[in-house]
Amino acid sequence: MKSAIMLVCAMVASMSLSALAVETNAAAGGDKNRAKHGEMTEAQREAMMNKRLESIKEKDPALYKELIDLKAKDPVAFKAKMAELRKQQHAQGAAGAPAAPAK
Repeated sequence: MKSAIMLVCAMVASMSLSALAVETNAAAGGDKNRAKHGEMTEAQREAMMNKRLESIKEKDPALYKELIDLKAKDPVAFKAKMAELRKQQHAQGAAGAPAAPAK
């Protein structure tokens, strides 16, 4: 019984300190300069695109050349093609991932 009471006290203390830290950070104006999750700067987008293109270059040089030509001629179509490839890769990654073990 004594350990259950200690556990409850520890949980209440940790919750209180966590809430206090969040309130203190919000009152101090913290995290206003950080980008929200999902929002990237143009430089970050460009770096991610270059990294993805380098990965494609290693796997399929013909597709890489096609994408570079498309980027130069039609940036909107290039972004659409990259989004399509990203969706395909994501679908393959989800299909290839091992299932969670049953409990």
